Amino acid sequence: MNSTKNRNAAYFSIIEKLSKKRKLIFQLIGENKEITAQELAEKYMLPINEVTGRITELKDMCLIVEFGSKENRWTNYNNTSYQVIKNENERIDLINKKFVEYRDAKDKLINDFNLNLSNTSKNLIKNEIRKIQKKINYLEKIQ
Repeated sequence: MNSTKNRNAAYFSIIEKLSKKRKLIFQLIGENKEITAQELAEKYMLPINEVTGRITELKDMCLIVEFGSKENRWTNYNNTSYQVIKNENERIDLINKKFVEYRDAKDKLINDFNLNLSNTSKNLIKNEIRKIQKKINYLEKIQ
């Protein structure tokens, strides 16, 4: 029981340390449950680029997840809807899943790099490997 309390306390302390804009978007998603970036921007009169940027950051931090999709009333295309994760256990599961995805992608790129490729292709692969490694390092840091 104590480990659950500790995990949840850690989860809530992470939320309290979010920047103002991230925290606002996090809270608005939590209050509205299944909501799209477009709906958030319209409902709260926020610039869409601020909403989408914070959503990407919160997804990368494993604090929100894609929930489904809704039709955009202006474009008739589907927009992704989001919801806040329920607790630290769900967050840990998301972090572990992302870690495996990043590690597998990095391993595949390293294998491709070792093939007889042009220098241009090798440089592109090196850059992708660096980007993925940064994401892996970030996930290790936030756990």
